[in-house]
Amino acid sequence: MPSSHYNYHHGHTFLIKVILWSLFCTNSSVFAAWNATGVVRNLWATPVMEYSGLFNDDQLKAFAADVKSSWSDFLLERSNPQTRRKTKSLAFGASTVNDKDRINEEFFNYQSRNPIKYHTLETVWRAFLFACQKFIKEAELPPIEYQRETKEGGSLEWTIEPNPKRGPGYCWGSVQFGGTHHDIHTHPGAALAGTLYLEVPPDGGALSLNDPRGLLPPFSLAYRILPEAGKFSIFPATLPHSVHATPGERPRVSISCNHPGDWKKFTTAKVVFGESTWSHEMLSREEMIEKQQQQQK
Repeated sequence: MPSSHYNYHHGHTFLIKVILWSLFCTNSSVFAAWNATGVVRNLWATPVMEYSGLFNDDQLKAFAADVKSSWSDFLLERSNPQTRRKTKSLAFGASTVNDKDRINEEFFNYQSRNPIKYHTLETVWRAFLFACQKFIKEAELPPIEYQRETKEGGSLEWTIEPNPKRGPGYCWGSVQFGGTHHDIHTHPGAALAGTLYLEVPPDGGALSLNDPRGLLPPFSLAYRILPEAGKFSIFPATLPHSVHATPGERPRVSISCNHPGDWKKFTTAKVVFGESTWSHEMLSREEMIEKQQQQQK
């Protein structure tokens, strides 16, 4: 028997004896048994899933080709002063014209007007939803509540039905190389976020997940996930995360997705943290005497 279990068992027995003895020594008028209860909650636990093998190599190459084709079209539009769209940077301050992080932000905005091929995004989206359901089951989380348009149209309703319809901005591609990185951020308005890696060079930047308990020690360390072609990384959208730089010229190609949902409801749901409860019988003085007498017979 492990020592920890031994100590807990005997400590628990000792506590019960002390309580019972104190009851025996008092003139208690309590004549009924009662239960002592307790609860342990695992606060702020954060499940993170890595899921590989949902697509074969040919599918990953086809998806990557579609993303890179969209990237090429974007660069062509950007190179023409007549067609280039000016976008507001997600960061404050100034950057160089050819700052690759800024270019990647522009590519994200470009896809809102010119999305990647429907078949590619829809296939990845379906796989993402499947992985999200697996995530919820394995992490023992509640169903995700999200808003959708009613069947009659014209209004929204809350639902926990799986497989929400892919909406604008739910999936997007990313191409990172030459030092491109992504600063720490979260995904507002989403319950779960995920990234499928399609093409990864040896120096492809890692996904860095920050401890949600804060940046002060001892919670200041990050957990890093190395990208691998075919791997899905899925985590709560509220979890602060960043992407390390990909220094070489070979691109790191991926598609990311957001599962719709009220992130406040999702992250404050009681069971998202996990908890265990217990109960054990407590006896009055009279009941304890009676039980001891029965044991001695």
